[in-house]
Amino acid sequence: MKFTVQSTALFLLFFICLSGCSDNAEQSKKPAGYLVQGRILEVKRDEILIANVIPRDTALDYTTKEILGSSDVQPIYVKVSDDQTYKKGQLVKAWLKKDKSVQYSVPAKGEAVEVNILKQP
Repeated sequence: MKFTVQSTALFLLFFICLSGCSDNAEQSKKPAGYLVQGRILEVKRDEILIANVIPRDTALDYTTKEILGSSDVQPIYVKVSDDQTYKKGQLVKAWLKKDKSVQYSVPAKGEAVEVNILKQP
């Protein structure tokens, strides 16, 4: 009886530890850094100007004209390394590298780790 209780307790402890480790592995797959989400206002060769919308979850409701008149917008130049074609008006989500890659100027500047296009203009 004592052996059954101990083995059940060890099994539960092992299962809890295993499930905790798998959650950490899934979280580590997400790009580390700062999140920027908004509409592209300008496209240069390797740089895009994003109107970073705060709060981010309402970004899907904004059009470019609404963003330009909003006080909840932080424009940021994002340097991109991929060869994806970006267009003015696209809604994008970008993860920026941490540390020295983000310059807090007006407008801010940063370097992207990953950029996802959420919605076409």
